[in-house]
Amino acid sequence: MAKIDLNNRQQGRMGTTMHAVTAQRASQMGDQRKPAFRALSEWAAGACHFSPSAYRRGEGAFLDISACMIAGMNDVSTRSVVNVIAEDGLGQCFAFGASGRVSAPWAALINGTAAHALDFDDNFAPAFTHATAVLAPALLSLVNDRKVGGTALIDAFIVGLELQGRIGRLMQPAHYERGWHSTSTIGAIGTAGACARLLGATPDQVLAAMSAATSMAAGSKLQFGSMMKPIHVGLAAKNAVLAARFAMAGISANDDPLAGDWGFAALTGAGDIGAEVMIEGLGETLEIEVSGLLVKRFPCCGAAHRSVDALEVLQREPGFSMEAIDRIETSLPEMAKRNLRFDSPTDEMEARFSGTYCMARMLVDGGLELKHFTPESVRDERIAAWLPRIRLIAYDNALMVDGANFKTITRVYLKDGGVMEATVSHPKGSPENPLNEDDLLAKFQACCAWSGHAAAAEPLFELASALGAATDVGDVMARIERILRIQ
Repeated sequence: MAKIDLNNRQQGRMGTTMHAVTAQRASQMGDQRKPAFRALSEWAAGACHFSPSAYRRGEGAFLDISACMIAGMNDVSTRSVVNVIAEDGLGQCFAFGASGRVSAPWAALINGTAAHALDFDDNFAPAFTHATAVLAPALLSLVNDRKVGGTALIDAFIVGLELQGRIGRLMQPAHYERGWHSTSTIGAIGTAGACARLLGATPDQVLAAMSAATSMAAGSKLQFGSMMKPIHVGLAAKNAVLAARFAMAGISANDDPLAGDWGFAALTGAGDIGAEVMIEGLGETLEIEVSGLLVKRFPCCGAAHRSVDALEVLQREPGFSMEAIDRIETSLPEMAKRNLRFDSPTDEMEARFSGTYCMARMLVDGGLELKHFTPESVRDERIAAWLPRIRLIAYDNALMVDGANFKTITRVYLKDGGVMEATVSHPKGSPENPLNEDDLLAKFQACCAWSGHAAAAEPLFELASALGAATDVGDVMARIERILRIQ
């Protein structure tokens, strides 16, 4: 049996292995330590002067999510949200796909929906979230009524990612396993803190914003494969903006909303980990550097990417032939398999959450692109013929390396009895196996072409790349708006 192992650079990360140490330290310190949620809020209000690599990754996240928002601006889910609020959202903010400007919460809702409409946006392992799809739309909705520089924008983004990640360390994977869509729960809470930070909040106001967001955080994974899934992300961004504004207006909330019997963590299925895990190494490490973001090269659920990568590798092997294949099997964690709910998808939304469809597309077409997720493409008879011959096999979630980081083993069984196998832990686009500059440019161009803006891809790319260095982020977004409206 031919085997290929792509578990490149298995690296230790902050994760479940730190919990015992954290609990021990907490018990030694007794009651003298301030509540973890307050300590986290105090850090978020003042943290700055991050490393150059942290800023580069933050800038890259805004570049990638700009591409996703451009691609998703004409999607049916985005258009529907725009239509719903057409007469209610007038304001100063640009929203991708809207004909006029809207108020900040509605801009966050529209842009969050556009960012996630095609499931092309990044994954963030510690929180099990599509972190940037909530953070960027929410933060960008707050740059229009005052001058905000790129450094302040990236600072708030880094803080928000840290908040999502550290709350995720407390609540995952139990929260996600229970069926909660973490992007619309943890994503909203962490992003509320980031929005408050961008608005110049005190530590008390950051705390109040995140606490308020726990009262608006909701969303079930049952919506995966439906129009509501991307709208979850928009709602999380909108709720984060509202929660931050509540806090800035003086609205108070519970001082420790995650802890205790009625705390958000307990209510939504978190495990028995102590809250102190959220502040382990706080100020010494950053999630954006330690964990990073998985930038997608396929517009589909991240749970499928490792299996698709593995199949792509096997296709390059000498002697590989579709005619010689009997069947294909891929092993992945139960939690990831359950996200890929549709073995025989009926539309493009279900296809994004179908491991069988995504692998069949790679097998038949040698790629997985935006054009493969349309009503017509899902009815392709060539793909339908392969779906029964591709099987997803679940293994115990306890065997996962660290949270949402896991490996898949893909086996191609040949008619002559031979077996070809490839193992992938770090898919292309992950921090350990990143996309290169050409890959990122190609993705940006593909996203612009998908929304009908191929001719404007170059200036849009330059503007999106400049957000982190801007003296006025609102001005850069206005220039993006003008280009999209002209084209």
